[in-house]
Amino acid sequence: MRKVIILLAIAVFLIPMVCGASHPGIREVREKYESSLFEIGGVSGVSVDEVEGEIIVYIEKLEVKEKVPKKLNNFPVRCEVIGRIEALATATETVQTYQSSTTYSRTGRQRPIFGGISVGNAKAPGSAGTLGLVTDDGYVLSNAHVLAMDTNAKIVKVGTATWQPGGYDGGTNADKIGELYKYIPIKFYSYRANNYADAAISTITVSEAVPENKGEVLNETNTGFYTINATTEVSKGETVRKSGRTTGVTTNTVRDTSATVKVYYTNTRWAIFKDQILVEQPFSKGGDSGSAVDKGGEFVGLVFAGSRYVTVVCKAKYIVSGLGIGI
Repeated sequence: MRKVIILLAIAVFLIPMVCGASHPGIREVREKYESSLFEIGGVSGVSVDEVEGEIIVYIEKLEVKEKVPKKLNNFPVRCEVIGRIEALATATETVQTYQSSTTYSRTGRQRPIFGGISVGNAKAPGSAGTLGLVTDDGYVLSNAHVLAMDTNAKIVKVGTATWQPGGYDGGTNADKIGELYKYIPIKFYSYRANNYADAAISTITVSEAVPENKGEVLNETNTGFYTINATTEVSKGETVRKSGRTTGVTTNTVRDTSATVKVYYTNTRWAIFKDQILVEQPFSKGGDSGSAVDKGGEFVGLVFAGSRYVTVVCKAKYIVSGLGIGI
């Protein structure tokens, strides 16, 4: 009898431990099924809610929900509509600026340069993205698809001219500020790809473009600057800020910090990105790709894609390590 009581006591002790261990298991289940979930037409992303013990499947539209399993290994699946996610380099509109003698134009030529203004490359003359910031090392930081891709989302050669402003905003070879120096490679058309960041840097080869103070980003009124120094991470529910070519300075709430998403660079060319931050809209539009996102003046990451529901931000830690730069 005493032996039975001891065994029951051990069982009672272990039950909470076993139940508590169910949440870490949800990550393994997510990894197991993630690639197959993306094979379902209309799936935009996959994540987990460890608090609720649910796997999240982000979908383009509500009808897609019918194709998604209700459970995976006994974990409930929650579908959330976030639309089709697309890279945001192609500018679709021009930001309105304040009319003042001290106003800086986000789409015009600026010398010296600073974050939050139009930038592009010579192989994508009909496009424009955002110059995120100038790094501590003196490099221009933006997205790879802004500085290192042509209009078909194909990688261009190192040394390709960087224009400020980008071609969409009237930039030409006369507006060259530097040359593509390094980018983080992106693997396309693979559901198992380990892409983590869309980022690139260019050297500054024009002396008048070199800023006196690195890390400066155009402020909300387009009349001055705030500075981004160091890096940080964010949690769900926190507020972040960005300064972009199209929508200027905006803030909104972090919705997810560990999403895997499918990003379209053209109508048919797509790539899977893991461990991404999702920020609620309104936050960015086309042309804001490359915008530096910060929390309290510390670098969080770069805007690079979005839909009508969310903006996708790649994390600072992958950008810094992948490019070997300092912020």
